[in-house]
Amino acid sequence: MALDLLAAVPLLTWPALVKERGATPPPLAVGRPLPPLQRLRLHNRVVHRIRHFLEREGYVEIPVPTLTPATGSCEFVDSMFAVDYFGTLAFPRQTGQLYLEEFVARGMDAVYCEGPSLRKETRVDGRHLTEFKLIEIEKRDLTLDGLCDLQERLVKDVALHVSADEIGGAHVTRLDWMARWEHPRLTYREAIDLLRRHGFALSFGDPLDPGAEAALVRYCGNLPVHVTHFPESLKFFNMKLDRADPSVVECVDYILPYAGETFGGSLREPDTAILRRRLHGGSMYGQLMDRASEFAHQQWAAGLAEGESAPDLTARHCRGIETAFASYLALFEQESVERAGFGLGVARLLQFLTGLESVKDAVVFPMDRLGFGASVVAE
Repeated sequence: MALDLLAAVPLLTWPALVKERGATPPPLAVGRPLPPLQRLRLHNRVVHRIRHFLEREGYVEIPVPTLTPATGSCEFVDSMFAVDYFGTLAFPRQTGQLYLEEFVARGMDAVYCEGPSLRKETRVDGRHLTEFKLIEIEKRDLTLDGLCDLQERLVKDVALHVSADEIGGAHVTRLDWMARWEHPRLTYREAIDLLRRHGFALSFGDPLDPGAEAALVRYCGNLPVHVTHFPESLKFFNMKLDRADPSVVECVDYILPYAGETFGGSLREPDTAILRRRLHGGSMYGQLMDRASEFAHQQWAAGLAEGESAPDLTARHCRGIETAFASYLALFEQESVERAGFGLGVARLLQFLTGLESVKDAVVFPMDRLGFGASVVAE
């Protein structure tokens, strides 16, 4: 039974309407970590189902490089590892997004990629890993509503193709309930207004922390929630500015019970002048240049400069970063391409499916700052 009245019902009255219709959501009981082999089987089943869904929707897989010369997945450059690639500064991939956009710019309609995302994540908690599988898509002429629809259909498709033998009967019941309802959609401004009404001290421009995300999920009947139109200062430089309100971008975080933000997506900015201004005016670009300078001085101090001075090395590494972004911008100089995409963290999706408090209990090889080098997850 889909909640066809959702769009017409004010968000503040929606939980009462759910209760009135006799559709009280199942409680969010905490699950138990699965044994390693069962955890592996579930991972493989879920990844296979995601691939099947995307290929059925017409997406073509693109193999993307593991090392990238420039960009991460967000404004937080400090989360990027850096490596010496034969004397050149390189970064292990956090995202394949810009590579996918290149194929869309060259005429492909719908593409996806998958692979490890490496984060220099200092937090040690139940939400963050230093390595996880990321599946990303990019598509031409996809609206923000269409992007939300795609995310929601994918989650429901996966949820309806896992069995009680794999995750337990209580979780199957919860997921079946989730799949029969429309998932609420609200803007970032609506979200922080709602949270302030419930005691959260939030202002425009503040990120939604795990506590805020969990509160939104509880308020919305323990259903996944789409939160759209975040402040542009919080998001990646190529997310499309809302033409009616340039203080926000046309993006969506898809927040799932237990796991929090599991999908992050947006429309991409089609105007290269705006892209260039946001790139060079944002904090990410300056941080990348700082990383280039640090790397150059490390090379010089270690005697690896081969006759180059520290300023010469810095200039060379900065040019490499500039060239990478210039190549990206050149793709859209001649033709403006409307496009959109998302990134899906598979570990958090598994956390949602199995109802776990910690994402580390959802994967076979959980890696965080303190857990490097473990051979296999403990029974």
